[in-house]
Amino acid sequence: MHPSLPMIRRAAILLLIAAAVASPAQAEPYAGLKKTVAVDTFQAAEGVGGSVTADGLTSMLTEALIKDGRFVVVERPGLASVQNEQAIGMAGQVNAETAAKAGKLIGASAIIRGAVIKYEANAKGGSVGVAGFSMGSLFGSQATADHKEAVLVIQLRLIDTTTGQVISTSTAEGTASSTGVGANVVSMKTGVAAGGNLFKNSPIGEAAEEAIQKGVEQIAAGMRNVPWSASIVDASDKIYVGAGTDRNVTPGMTLNVYRTGRVLTDPGTGETLDVAMDKVATITIDGVREKFSTATLVSGNMPMRGDICKKE
Repeated sequence: MHPSLPMIRRAAILLLIAAAVASPAQAEPYAGLKKTVAVDTFQAAEGVGGSVTADGLTSMLTEALIKDGRFVVVERPGLASVQNEQAIGMAGQVNAETAAKAGKLIGASAIIRGAVIKYEANAKGGSVGVAGFSMGSLFGSQATADHKEAVLVIQLRLIDTTTGQVISTSTAEGTASSTGVGANVVSMKTGVAAGGNLFKNSPIGEAAEEAIQKGVEQIAAGMRNVPWSASIVDASDKIYVGAGTDRNVTPGMTLNVYRTGRVLTDPGTGETLDVAMDKVATITIDGVREKFSTATLVSGNMPMRGDICKKE
C-alpha cells in the first residue's frame, strides 16, 4: 500500500522542521559603521542591591552591546581612578610627557549612563518569609518562593562626550517569575555574592536581562542622531585615522574632518552649552588595517592629530 498524499505532506513538513532545528539560520553580521560608546557604572540605591546590582547591570549592558555587533564598547569602570590620575598630572607631580592628559578621558561618541528607577520583587503574587526577612526584600538565601513576578525599570541616558549634552533619555522594563529562579544570591548584610552568575539567575537579574535587551534597541535608536566619528591619529606625512576593520571602515569612504573651536559655557554653573566644530578638510580612506586606516587629503587643510573625522 502506498502512503496517502496527506501523510507524505506531513512527513515533508516534519523533515523541514527538523532541518531548521538542526541548522538554525545564522544572522548576517552587521556591515554598517560601528559607533563607539562608553558604558558608565549604573546607579542603584542600597534598597535595590547597591553596588552588587550596579556592577551586575553594568556588566550585562556592556556584554549585550558587544554581542549586538553594532557598537564598539569602551569600558569605563575605573572612571574615578582615571580622573585622579589626570589630577596628579595637572598638579605637576609626574613627568609632563607621561602624565595623563585631561580632556582625553572618553574615546567614544557617546557615554551611556543607566540607573535603576524602580524595582518590585512582588509586583504580582504572594510573599514568603526567608531567613528572617520577607521575599519582598531584594535578595534571600537558600530558598524558593511561590509564584511571584519581579519588575525592574531602568533609565538610560545617552550623553554627547564632546558637549556633555543629553542626546536621548529612555526607560526599559523587564519582568521575571520567581518560581523559576532561586533567591540565593547575595547576603543582605554583607553584600557578598555567593559566586559566578548568581546575579543573572536571581529575580532582579532575570528581570534586568529583559530590560537590558530592550534598552539596547533604544540606545541604537538614540545613536542614529549621532554621526559616526573617529580621531585623527597622525597627519605628519600621511593621514592616519583611528578606526579600521574593527569598525567596518572600507576603502573609498569620504570623511569630513573637524577641529574643536570655541567652547561656550554657562558662567554660573560651568555647564558646557555648545562646542564649535570647525570643518578643516575632507579626506578619503585609501587603506584599511584592523585598528586604523590611512587616508588622502581631498580638500581643505592638512588635518592635525586629535581632529575628529565624521561620516555625514
